[in-house]
Amino acid sequence: MRLAFDTPNPSEIRPRDIMHYGAFRRRFRKDESESELHLAERFHAARILFERGNEHVYFEPQLRTEDAPDQPSTAITADLCGVISDYLTLAFCETSAPTDQLLEKLRVVENATNARALLLYPFSAGLLHLPWVKAEHAKLDVARVPWLDAQIDEAFQEVIGMVELLANQTRVRMLTPLLEKASRKRDYRRVINPKLLYENLANLLERGIIDEAEDESYKLTQFGSDLFGEYLSFLERVRRVIERETDESRGGE
Repeated sequence: MRLAFDTPNPSEIRPRDIMHYGAFRRRFRKDESESELHLAERFHAARILFERGNEHVYFEPQLRTEDAPDQPSTAITADLCGVISDYLTLAFCETSAPTDQLLEKLRVVENATNARALLLYPFSAGLLHLPWVKAEHAKLDVARVPWLDAQIDEAFQEVIGMVELLANQTRVRMLTPLLEKASRKRDYRRVINPKLLYENLANLLERGIIDEAEDESYKLTQFGSDLFGEYLSFLERVRRVIERETDESRGGE
């Protein structure tokens, strides 16, 4: 048994739609009664699907089973569907405990030879008998979204700790040159107070943001490169939102 699209032209999510939440929200929130939590989960699911290499990602696709002898075709709808060649990943975004309807959809996906499932849910949505669900559905990935729930303390503190580490003018001045090439202490001492330099080098080394090579030069670790790149991207998105709001406020005067 396979799953196939039941509509010829499902609504496609483009990479530009997930550059920031506002763009995704403006295009895909068609029902004002939809909760912000559900829409935010869909946004995160779309990003996950693209990060996993899906060539196309579709919004609210309708699918049906085919090539199942002696069995009637079954129709299901997912929140999103990612496609790699002819292999499908169906994303289901839940804001409460799983329903019988969801479990039936997961069974259909499990029996399809060309599909797997991705389930997103917040901490408060207790996934009933999770070990049983995982045992029954080997092709199911479960991703909880901690920022979209009341129980965010641990995830929030971890992220805020990294933001506080990077929200420092001296550290940003130290890290930015490393995007281009490694730097030595003598390079830094030309522009940074030695006391501040050594304190911040110790902090960045301890947190795994930078590494010291045998020639005593410093470079970004893979973790540091990813984190600092995401941080700069975040700053730019925030700047654009503030700039847009400022322009709209001035236009309204």
